[in-house]
Amino acid sequence: MNELRLAIPAPEHAAEVAAYRAEMLAAGSEFDGCGGLKDYEDAAEWITWIRLFEREETKPVPDWVTAQQYLLMQNERVLGMINMRLHINNEFLAEYFGHIGYSVRPSERRKGYATAMLGLALRECPQLGLPRVLVTALADNMPSRKVIEANGGQFERYTSPESKILVHARYWINL
Repeated sequence: MNELRLAIPAPEHAAEVAAYRAEMLAAGSEFDGCGGLKDYEDAAEWITWIRLFEREETKPVPDWVTAQQYLLMQNERVLGMINMRLHINNEFLAEYFGHIGYSVRPSERRKGYATAMLGLALRECPQLGLPRVLVTALADNMPSRKVIEANGGQFERYTSPESKILVHARYWINL
């Protein structure tokens, strides 16, 4: 009953998505892997919007890539979110952000959920046409780097956008 699972956002998740968003906002957390949730006060609208990115012909922002959004669920509670970009054929994603972004709600951090969530998502990659994925973390974000390494991430190099002082650590995971 307490088993972790990934779920594709659906209308029945709206209240939990709203609670997740509220907790992230209250904590001042980054919304990594949340597919723009920060900008949506109405969780049901976000669910409709994020599902449009699953197919090239329906994505509402032409310059963005197709992606699959997942919720990490335990019972009916959303513990985390992970977004899997189905390709990274734009320079910014290919260099700095990779295929996967994720976050865990503040009250559930440091319990192993990010490691479990990434592991579950990696199982989905072959069906999504991803035999190998790029996952990045800020260089000084050691918890996230450990999550990636625990899931087979092989460090490649550091990279930094010219306009920012942030340094990203790049990892490849072969599936």
